[in-house]
Amino acid sequence: MLRTHRRKSVLAAAALVATTMLLTACQGGATEDGGKSTGATASDSAAKGKSDDGGTGTSGKAQSVSKGSKRGMVSGKWAGTVAYLAPGKYTVTDANGAEQAFFTSEDTDIEGAGKICGAADGQAATPCTEEELEAAAKQGFAATVDVKDGVAVSIIEDHTDSGNGDGMGEGERSGLFSGTLGYMAPGKYSLSRDGNERAFFTATDTVINGAGWICGDAQTVTSCTEEDLEAAAKKGSIAVAVEVEDGVAVTIDEEHN
Repeated sequence: MLRTHRRKSVLAAAALVATTMLLTACQGGATEDGGKSTGATASDSAAKGKSDDGGTGTSGKAQSVSKGSKRGMVSGKWAGTVAYLAPGKYTVTDANGAEQAFFTSEDTDIEGAGKICGAADGQAATPCTEEELEAAAKQGFAATVDVKDGVAVSIIEDHTDSGNGDGMGEGERSGLFSGTLGYMAPGKYSLSRDGNERAFFTATDTVINGAGWICGDAQTVTSCTEEDLEAAAKKGSIAVAVEVEDGVAVTIDEEHN
């Protein structure tokens, strides 16, 4: 009887040890699984972070493309000879030989006065097509080009280049003219282009816009005074575009450099 009781005690002890070992193993497995679960969470977090980084990268690329679409952020008004470079791409070269490239779009306002389209003796400019612009630019013509972010907002053919020039006439004609500004007398100026000279007058309400030479700087368009205009005209070599009505300047825009 004593032997049987001792045997049962041994078996119970062995069972207790086995149970303890089994629980320990289960706990270890839970820890490992927990570790794996934690590792998976960290991996998910890293993946999310990578995705976020990728998103930032994509944003950076988009900014780069956006910057490229601005084509160097060239803006301003240029008066000179327009020439063809490639479909939708042209240059305008001023009286001093400085060349500026620009693009056109379907919204570009193209107005002719005999060279692009229309008639040289017309009182108003004529709306022209891109095809007419391209054909005329391959031959070259004088115009004032208003550019924003590298794209032409408007291309207005210069009446001066369309024939029937009136030399030193007192301004019987009206229109948009360009050339090198010259001083003649108080309130009286001239535009010289290709050896031809045209006179015009200013008035108290003439709008004078400078871009570094008449007044202001090359970064922004600045409103100038008559005194600024006279001083600049006496120095010479300043390219301008002048809108004239009945011989009097409505606006004088210095060409951006």
